[in-house]
Amino acid sequence: MTIDLTPILQAIITLLCALITYKLIPWIKSKTTEKQQENLANAARIAVFAAEQIFGAGKGDQKLDYARQALLAAGFDYDSIVLRAAIENAVRSMNLYDPPEQVETPQEHPPETAE
Repeated sequence: MTIDLTPILQAIITLLCALITYKLIPWIKSKTTEKQQENLANAARIAVFAAEQIFGAGKGDQKLDYARQALLAAGFDYDSIVLRAAIENAVRSMNLYDPPEQVETPQEHPPETAE
């Protein structure tokens, strides 16, 4: 008999993301300036989107490592917990992102003439 642990793991990951978002992010904000927070958040967002583009669905460990290395390379020499929090926050933002629907542009047609 096999047991599918996927729902349990998803629940644990969701709980960890919530804890990071609601506990660690406010602590980080209290220790950094507004501009530093903005720069880190923007860099983390770019790193997360790039990791998703490069590695695709799944491969979470590889994407996390890529995003962490990208932030370090960009000069964000923060504690690994702070980098992880910024990355998780960017992932959450990416997952909540709802891109606008494609809007069809009307084709140009010559005006109809009355006969």
